[in-house]
Amino acid sequence: MIQKTTLPNGVRVLTEVVNEVYSASIGVYVDVGSEDETLKNNGVSHCLEHMLFKGTSKRTALEISQEIEDVGGSLGAATGKENTCFYGRVMGDQLDVAVDLLLDMIVDANLSKEDFELERQVILEEIKMYDDDPEDYAHETLILNVWPDHPLGLPITGTVETVSGFDEKVVRQHVEQFYRPERLVISIAGNFDEKKVIDQIAAAVSDMKPGKNHEKVGAPKMHKYRAVKHRDIDQAHISIVSNGLSITDEQRYVFAILDLCLGGNMSSRLFQEVREKRGLVYTINSFRESHRANGLFGVYAGASPKQVGTVLDLVSEEFMRMKSEGFTEQEINRGKIQLRAELLLGLESMRNRSARSAYGELFYGRQLEVDEIVADIERVTSAQVKDLANHLIQPDLLSMIVVGPEDELQESYELAC
Repeated sequence: MIQKTTLPNGVRVLTEVVNEVYSASIGVYVDVGSEDETLKNNGVSHCLEHMLFKGTSKRTALEISQEIEDVGGSLGAATGKENTCFYGRVMGDQLDVAVDLLLDMIVDANLSKEDFELERQVILEEIKMYDDDPEDYAHETLILNVWPDHPLGLPITGTVETVSGFDEKVVRQHVEQFYRPERLVISIAGNFDEKKVIDQIAAAVSDMKPGKNHEKVGAPKMHKYRAVKHRDIDQAHISIVSNGLSITDEQRYVFAILDLCLGGNMSSRLFQEVREKRGLVYTINSFRESHRANGLFGVYAGASPKQVGTVLDLVSEEFMRMKSEGFTEQEINRGKIQLRAELLLGLESMRNRSARSAYGELFYGRQLEVDEIVADIERVTSAQVKDLANHLIQPDLLSMIVVGPEDELQESYELAC
């Protein structure tokens, strides 16, 4: 059972005791991400994620690493479009060590100029690493252009230009504005003393003061974008996107099954038609991306440059087929079983349980019970999936990018759907 405790200053603590395991996982979620940035400070949320590991008034960066590893645990962090998570995994009887370290980092990070200048170089190398990956480059370029002039279109890491353009004062301002108690959700799952950890958290965050309300920007409008970009690489990388659904949309499980049936697994239509039957690709898959305001639905494939046109024709055929015929009952039922299995098997991971509780609080304001989710999945019909396919796959809004070697690609490509 998940217990929610709201501390006097607004920090929300979610605890789920699972006595049958040895471990405990904690996630400290801050309700801020690249969605809350501008063109001038793009990348500051991700930069701050790095900076919090550089030390506090009590500990150096090395001591943070040593203290968690001395008890056999680990710490990590991840920045997203809508939130930033700092997490840890330890043996249940060592949970107090992870709590102490993570909350010390949150409330008392040094954020010095020297640390910032050093870590900025690390982040710039990270950005270059992603930019050198043609799959990442294709996706980020496409998102930036289908959601122009909107923060959801901005890269989470920022760019070389934006990260080079701000200083540690901007990072401190970001903490001042967003690292406030009402934006903090601390979620713990595993074998631990519930009262003890709640008391420890309450003491650690007691000095945090509420901040001013920050209004989220509205949903971005989808813009059509088609491009061919040249890179000195052997393979062509194809990314296609259209409108998707919000993470809270009532049809979210219809959306998930549509994704699974089209290209979400090895038995999916795209995998079978393009890879297994014709051997045109190594990787092909559909994907969905959901946020509070809206989402994306898309297809990615990597192929020989001379096969790009053929792959696009096959993808177009599958788009038209699912819009006109839908999916068989067998395909729909397989998707339901997979979704249900993913949910239930995920409960065996304390990290997944912790994350699931946090996302329930952050996005829905409540916990979605397992039985409720399973029932919603079972209610999905083939007619709903077909209707949603027709709603999402609209030729006027289908955007596409192809990245590959200049001398082997056409000037442009079409999607015949």
